[in-house]
Amino acid sequence: MATKVLIKNMDERLYRMLKARAALLGISVSEAIQQAISLWLNVTEGIGDYNYIVLKTNPEAINAYNEGKYVLACDGEYIGAFDSEKEAVEKGKGHKKCMIGSKNYDKQEIGDWGWSSIALE
Repeated sequence: MATKVLIKNMDERLYRMLKARAALLGISVSEAIQQAISLWLNVTEGIGDYNYIVLKTNPEAINAYNEGKYVLACDGEYIGAFDSEKEAVEKGKGHKKCMIGSKNYDKQEIGDWGWSSIALE
């Protein structure tokens, strides 16, 4: 089902470039925009994976984790280390995707993911 969309305040030069490139590719501007939106949605979907990478590679996060703190990463950035899970969750509010890591969580079986993931709306 198609829907009509009005884009306000579009940069005129950018639109002209989009229109020309779409014509060169033999597609409509609408199709080009749909492809761009689809790509953007796919790229931003992986933010949770970035949180895991941050928790595993950030030196501050690693040290805090080893000290038994609750380590928080949100939207692909290290936020901080906290003494309680409740503090970490409170600090994560307002972010799109967060992940908390701590030695205080129960041991996981082989093959299980050892970090908690929280999506805050």
